Amino acid sequence: MIQKKSHIWGSHLKNQPDGKNVLFCAGRDVKELPMADEVLLPYDIWTNRAHCIMLERQGLIPKESLSKILTGLRQLEKLIETGEFSLDPTKEDVHINVEAFIAEKQGEDAGGRMHIGRSRNDQSNCDMRLYLRSAGLTLFDSVKSLAASILSQAEEHTESVMPGFTHYQPAMITTWGHWLCAYVQGLCRDLERISFSISQINRNPLGAAASFGTSWPIDRKLTAELLAFEKVDSNTLDCIVSRWENESQLAHTVAMLMNHLSIISQDLIFLSHPYTEFLQIDDNYVTGSSIMPQKKNPDFAEVIKSKASLAHGFLSGLLGVQKGGLSGYNRDTQVTKYLVMDLIRECEEAPLILRGVFESLIINTVKMNEKCETGFLNSVDIADQLARNMELPFRECYHMLSRAVILSEPETKITSSALQKTLIEFGHPTEIALDLEQFNNPRKLVEQRHHQGSPSPEQTSLQIEELSEQLKLLSAPIEDLQKHVLNKHEECRNYAV
Repeated sequence: MIQKKSHIWGSHLKNQPDGKNVLFCAGRDVKELPMADEVLLPYDIWTNRAHCIMLERQGLIPKESLSKILTGLRQLEKLIETGEFSLDPTKEDVHINVEAFIAEKQGEDAGGRMHIGRSRNDQSNCDMRLYLRSAGLTLFDSVKSLAASILSQAEEHTESVMPGFTHYQPAMITTWGHWLCAYVQGLCRDLERISFSISQINRNPLGAAASFGTSWPIDRKLTAELLAFEKVDSNTLDCIVSRWENESQLAHTVAMLMNHLSIISQDLIFLSHPYTEFLQIDDNYVTGSSIMPQKKNPDFAEVIKSKASLAHGFLSGLLGVQKGGLSGYNRDTQVTKYLVMDLIRECEEAPLILRGVFESLIINTVKMNEKCETGFLNSVDIADQLARNMELPFRECYHMLSRAVILSEPETKITSSALQKTLIEFGHPTEIALDLEQFNNPRKLVEQRHHQGSPSPEQTSLQIEELSEQLKLLSAPIEDLQKHVLNKHEECRNYAV
């Protein structure tokens, strides 16, 4: 019996489509979005814990009040985990919802003391920084995993020759390993940008209040420590005015990343096309047609390209929100929350999907090698060799090879007779003619490129070593921060009064 499918396409596929890929491609067509402040609930709980612990240590609230507040926050956390708590829209935002919950469960006295020495301005700013830091750390992990997966494939293909392209046209011979290293080098820059964004975000705004501080003797260094922030963002006015800046910083990083991922995606579309056949995308990562039973579409790649454009739009919106705003809090900045959350939600799965694609990708090295021997891809190498052997300007040799290409057609390689005729036409002795056999071996051609960063197997192997080391160096401080964040979160969560 033929198994009934949950979608109308895919009967001709050997493997069932990956569920995450199907959802990634479907996007918001069938996905309900959560409330923005619902996303912030766990971060608001942490902010409240840190702030109230600080208030008690400063002698601003009694231990009994802190105990009730922390008990109430644990109750709330459990209800959130079991799906039994939802935000009440009549209470305006997450901050008032949480405070009202504590007041209801632990008494008005306890709930009423939570807001000492702060405003919703610095509270929401703090929640957003915790959210952005978490999103940045998660993104770093997924991009690093993608880079490591691609680099692992590069190790297997340092000698897998293939055509390189300019203007979508065959250009020169390269290798798949070299091509993959190019991806990783770009992704390493993305990891650097993510790290920088996290360092900018990871500063404590709590205590800035409504922009101008508070008369309560608070300890901002203590809340920075409890929230695993690197330091206090000192000036209270700048803390609030810069709310859009952290969102924009991470958005710029994501937009740059998505540009890289869109280039990779277009490469996968082009190189896996049935008329190219260099790559084959696993059935797990293709989608089908509602009318054409044979179709295998690289929808994931097209979706990633469109999401790159979407990221640019979100970034542009974020950059414009605070443009020309008066210093101090302005309600304009509330919309930055929605823009950056939408951006992260739309783009966060892209590196994970691509990792799955690369780990299941089939490389047709035979077809790649065949195409290296067509299209006069060795023309530059021959021109270079003539310039060296005959001590001629490269440009003259370039023109000679252009003529040799014309004389060789309809053949797809430079012929000996064409090269001989060309030398005669340009007034050069024919005995200088090269042994073209060595130039018709694609692997030997790339082996001759000895300089740093070239596609030669030796240099590509060195690039892989360098990029592997770079990934380790970039990852070490982020891994330390992740451990520190986890430890501080647990310390607040399990704080004993």
